Amino acid sequence: MTLALLALILTPTFTFAQDAELGTRAVAMLERAHAVSVAPNLPNLERVDTFQTFDSSSSAREGSFTRVVVQGVGRREETNFGDYHLTQVWAGTTLATTGTMQLAPADVTTVMRLTPIRLVTFDQSDVIRSISDRQIGERLLQCIAFDTIVGQTHEDNELCFDSANGTLVSEKLGDDFIENSDFFTFAGIPLPGKITYSMLGNKKLEITQSMAVLEDAAANVLAAPPGTEIRNRCTTFRRAIGQSMPQPAPMNRGPDVDIIVRGIIGRDGQVHSALVQSSARPDLNAEALSIIAQWTFLPAKCNGQPNPTEASFVVQFHGR
Repeated sequence: MTLALLALILTPTFTFAQDAELGTRAVAMLERAHAVSVAPNLPNLERVDTFQTFDSSSSAREGSFTRVVVQGVGRREETNFGDYHLTQVWAGTTLATTGTMQLAPADVTTVMRLTPIRLVTFDQSDVIRSISDRQIGERLLQCIAFDTIVGQTHEDNELCFDSANGTLVSEKLGDDFIENSDFFTFAGIPLPGKITYSMLGNKKLEITQSMAVLEDAAANVLAAPPGTEIRNRCTTFRRAIGQSMPQPAPMNRGPDVDIIVRGIIGRDGQVHSALVQSSARPDLNAEALSIIAQWTFLPAKCNGQPNPTEASFVVQFHGR
């Protein structure tokens, strides 16, 4: 499944046999969810997310993220979570940054991934099984049950939409479950005021979200904070290119397991500050990090110069 916040959904051609009418209906439901969840014209705005973690490896339990946007001028973002503090101001061709510069904790990146709302698209790996109605309280939902099949990996998934307005209410994607609730209207679109994220049935995150029109868009909103590092935006950019990315040797002892790792590809082409973003097998985490440490890349380039770049990596354990 391809993840996207802004996407044009094209009618897919499915590899596995399924009812054509069912597939067309499912795509239409996703198109409607995108249409009602993405505003074509946003005003100057201030968005505030506060979040609480559960069952986390981090000692921190509460955090916040704010984003102020002056349309056509720039934006300011501030993130606080335990010892992690980061302020970034984009204005013109510059980026001003201050705070703790280590890699963002996994919980913070999950918050960024789920907000303001996580939307999805189907691709050739998805097979629609059914579309059914479901009543939860006074709300009538339409739910798409589908399989995602990639090689030997088979995921049992479900998306549920509000029948009245088409918003995406819940997503079961593999081991992940996301629930959107307490919707509010901003710039003519409904957005979730509360987002709950669980993995393998265990509650991981609860996010409270609000968005308001920014009435005062004075220049000091985008003023660089004291002690900032000023960088120029990339006018030309080349992504990092993998040179050697060995995977674990396959075994025949159990199921396949994918572990997602995040890190910074440095100017030297090595992965630095790596941490596990998502794992259903914590006993394999140390091995995954050890393998990532062996990977080498041609570093990304910004304006022709090697540039450290944050990236996500998938370590695939076959038969473990």
